[in-house]
Amino acid sequence: MNTNYFGTSLATLIGSALLLANTAYATPFTITSQLTGDPRPGNPDNLIVDVTITGDTTSNQTSWLIDINSTAHPNIKLGAFYFNLTGSYADYSFSGFDPTGWAVTSGSNAAGSGSADFLFAASKSTGNVENVTNMQPLSFTATYTGAGGLFTEDMFLNASNAISNDTVLGQGQLGAHLQSLTPGPGESTSGFAFGNYRGGITDPKEIPEPTSLLLFGAGLLGLGLSRRRKQV
Repeated sequence: MNTNYFGTSLATLIGSALLLANTAYATPFTITSQLTGDPRPGNPDNLIVDVTITGDTTSNQTSWLIDINSTAHPNIKLGAFYFNLTGSYADYSFSGFDPTGWAVTSGSNAAGSGSADFLFAASKSTGNVENVTNMQPLSFTATYTGAGGLFTEDMFLNASNAISNDTVLGQGQLGAHLQSLTPGPGESTSGFAFGNYRGGITDPKEIPEPTSLLLFGAGLLGLGLSRRRKQV
């Protein structure tokens, strides 16, 4: 019996088993929301803002897209976009804004919301910055720096609601103050839209961890050596 062949084949099987045991799974997810408003009698309605957030559970970053789709208001522009996440303000940072010149700060007492308090607010950092409109969406990257270091769906779905003092307007996990609206008789030229997160995890994707890749390489090497010795 060729003991070298047997030992090498055993090493190959062990390496393959460890590879399976150490395989990590990246689980991509997409969070969506549609913000709508304004139900108050003195504010225009037909306000629609679509939000799409993409990421996966092996990353500490998510990509955000805020897209105004309020065709009844051709001159509409975003005054500020508000949102909540679980954890604290210090657990997150934001970058890669398009248009440039936007930034995320504390969202307390959101403009036009009836004193609703959010954790975050995205708005212009200076006056001379491109507007977000029906034709120009806002996008940015959120980075999580808190405990665990990775994003999960629960950070969105379990976020608290910001509540307006005006019960007609209501509450939501996200909000938008919208300006330059087309008013009806006796209505203002601004309004507020609320929304909530909706989740949807996609199929997991296998991502071998570094140790698994090394073991897999060792297994392939052992398989090659075993075949060579068997031929000899």
